[in-house]
Amino acid sequence: MKRPGKILIIGIVFFLLAAGSMFSDDIDFSSLQKSLGSFSEDMTRSLPFNSTMGLNWSDAYIGQFLAFPPNFGIGLTFGFTNISIGPINELINTFSDTPLPFDAFLPLPGYTLEGRIGGFVLPFDIGFKIGTLPDTIPLLEALTGAKLNYLLVGGDFRYALVNKPIFKFSLGLGYNYLNGGISIPVGSNFGPLTTPNGYSISMSKPEVGLLWDTHCLEFKAHASISTVVITPYAGIGMNYSWTRAGYNITSKLTMTDPDGQSVSSKEFLEELKNSNIAGIEFSDKGIESILRNSGFNIRAYGGFSLNMSVIRFDLTGMYDILNENFGLTVGIRFQAKSIFN
Repeated sequence: MKRPGKILIIGIVFFLLAAGSMFSDDIDFSSLQKSLGSFSEDMTRSLPFNSTMGLNWSDAYIGQFLAFPPNFGIGLTFGFTNISIGPINELINTFSDTPLPFDAFLPLPGYTLEGRIGGFVLPFDIGFKIGTLPDTIPLLEALTGAKLNYLLVGGDFRYALVNKPIFKFSLGLGYNYLNGGISIPVGSNFGPLTTPNGYSISMSKPEVGLLWDTHCLEFKAHASISTVVITPYAGIGMNYSWTRAGYNITSKLTMTDPDGQSVSSKEFLEELKNSNIAGIEFSDKGIESILRNSGFNIRAYGGFSLNMSVIRFDLTGMYDILNENFGLTVGIRFQAKSIFN
């Protein structure tokens, strides 16, 4: 009989929390790895798209740095992309009867501090971005015991093929890295997790976490129309990504055979192999299962900026064409502009 747990959404950051003992007494490795596969596959589609937030500045090319005044900018962007709720609830339901209170999708948030400088002699510009959170947020840890992990870094190089006073068009190459996760203590014990042949593993005072990361290499084309007050823009990005997603459980492990006798991690791994259960690793700290995927994605994006002297406000919509995901970001930046542009 599964015991209910509680789900807490802080802002629009999602993570799984437990109040008391939320875990099942009859979890089996087969169900766990199956739901992990669905979760990892969906994260493979969603994370690279999320990593492209930031640096979608309205101007396709900002001008030369060696000008008067020099062309450069610095700002802040925040927003979200969506992620399907189905695979997440499938993974959660392996442990708990309490799903997340969403039917179709969940917003996956992000933010970046970003800057861009104009080129030297040739018509190019270079951008960079970073967004991070401390591992420990005192209020969050005091209320829930949860620890977060969030890091988004990236950069791009854009070369202007058309650089007219009103219309600009550039091609660019960018790289993004996104790393995230959530972990939380879940009580005094966990398990047993069982195999089809009756082997089991139990844990004391475990800390359970979801974790993911992605590397995304993107080629993009960007066009903009410059006016005094507003700069509309549109672009398309084609990327290839390498993504990992999974779970870990940090705890002292107790492994037994069907007769209740203790077995080693080597013997238990052999049992998992015989049961056609793959992807689980054991260590002195607990267990971990990470699935790796790679894939090609195409996104379209567009929006406009409101131009107020050296301050610009950006609104950008994004759409993942192959996976039908969407996103929205808003930003504000200081952007110096040469009087000779």
